Amino acid sequence: MRIIVTTVRGGLDDLVNPAFGRTPTFTIVDVENGEIVNVQVVPNPGYSQPRGAGVTAAQFVIDQGADVVISGEFGPNSYGALQAAGIRMATAPPNMTVREAVEAFLRGELSGPSAGPGVGGMGGYGQGMGRGMGRGMGRGRGGGMGRGRGGGWGRGW
Repeated sequence: MRIIVTTVRGGLDDLVNPAFGRTPTFTIVDVENGEIVNVQVVPNPGYSQPRGAGVTAAQFVIDQGADVVISGEFGPNSYGALQAAGIRMATAPPNMTVREAVEAFLRGELSGPSAGPGVGGMGGYGQGMGRGMGRGMGRGRGGGMGRGRGGGWGRGW
């Protein structure tokens, strides 16, 4: 089984990075019979992309032959790409090391991200009709009915 974990520096002692698409590195952990047999750290090709980092990272993980991906959270685009490829996703808290996350996954203790608009705890922003009074020459700002992937705060006009 190949488990890929989002990391900053990489390795079994690094912490799980909360971001999937913008993680600097992936730690690839090969597991056989419940034991870690190989560890490799690779850079994330989507890390510095101005747009589409999540999809690029997802495609890279797919190309690496991942069975499972562990991250703090997944964006909606990367979630969709990984799900379509049949790769299992699990979320882990950012204070957990890669080794702890892999072992917790193998024991069945990590949950998968939800399939809602804010996948895996990732909030979003959308445009909406807001109401509010501006100060001076400014436009009003108010919470509105957000329309967008994450729903959320609307821009008041």
